[in-house]
Amino acid sequence: MKKIILIIAIFTSSLIANELKTVYSYRNALYKAKKEHKIVMIMMSYRGCPVCDYMKDIVFERENVLDYLNKNFYVVIKDLEKDRYPQRFSAIDSPTFFFIDPKTKKETIPKKVGGFKPENFLTILHEANNDIEKIIVSTEQNSTVSSEVNSTITPCAKAKPCHKESKVTIN
Repeated sequence: MKKIILIIAIFTSSLIANELKTVYSYRNALYKAKKEHKIVMIMMSYRGCPVCDYMKDIVFERENVLDYLNKNFYVVIKDLEKDRYPQRFSAIDSPTFFFIDPKTKKETIPKKVGGFKPENFLTILHEANNDIEKIIVSTEQNSTVSSEVNSTITPCAKAKPCHKESKVTIN
């Protein structure tokens, strides 16, 4: 019986390990990130935003993106309409990403707006984490691919909201 419970526990923990780990509180994320020498990534979004869903369901689920995020970042996802968040992260377009150094509480790179293909978003993560070697490798790999692969997916905007029915399609 103990062996069965152990096997189930190991199997369950391996499933949980392959999920994006998020923190609800910005303050809590800053505290944890500072202790563990990680960066805080904040994703500001609107409920029903298909570009945000694409980022969460497709990009963040890619194994290389997911692993890099979980290893190097504390991720905070906030809804622009219903959640409380620091005013400095107010955004009109969705999604908007902020990358914060927990020691200085300043952005490591300028905010990024819109959706990105996995390879391009991984390059952004390397840049935000100041991972120079990986930035060079990612840039070289992406430069051989058409510029369409690196293009930003148009974000949703409060003035021009997206609708859930508007699926993001990428060739």
